[in-house]
Amino acid sequence: MATEYQVENRTLYVRLDGELDHHLAERVRHKCDVILKSYPIRDIEFDFKNTGFMDSSGVGMILGRYKQLKPLGGTVSVVNVNDVVKRIVHMAGLHKIINER
Repeated sequence: MATEYQVENRTLYVRLDGELDHHLAERVRHKCDVILKSYPIRDIEFDFKNTGFMDSSGVGMILGRYKQLKPLGGTVSVVNVNDVVKRIVHMAGLHKIINER
């Protein structure tokens, strides 16, 4: 399975597949940038159901998407995070600026 991207209304849903390290983060960053230029996206939801790990590159990628959407009144959400990813989200302080469900 590969990372999947789906646009519904003004929301981009990103279903991650694999560890969100610098390799995957760069691919997701690039694909999100292409989609954000092509569609009037306001919100992004990252689904971590198939992701067991995230490093600082993943944190940076999520933070970058937040910085792109915030001026537009948009939001970034993470869903289906496991305890390892949740710990990283909290250590990085992302939970203060993004939605966690």
